[in-house]
Amino acid sequence: MLPLQVPGGPELILIALNLLVLLAVLLGILGGIGFFLLRMRSGGDVEERLDRIERKIGGLEARVEDLNERVSELEE
Repeated sequence: MLPLQVPGGPELILIALNLLVLLAVLLGILGGIGFFLLRMRSGGDVEERLDRIERKIGGLEARVEDLNERVSELEE
């Protein structure tokens, strides 16, 4: 029976590179899954999301105008 050999320098470098590649693949897969989950949770297609954001911006602009009018009334 032969004794087990401990890997030396070149073998350790190859093992480290292999682990780095596997880690990169795992992170890519998890990132892709996360991206698609966030995409599904956001709801709707791009046009619907843009319309929703534009409505929110319009509401915020109206609030800013209202606050500016109140401030100008208080300054008078």
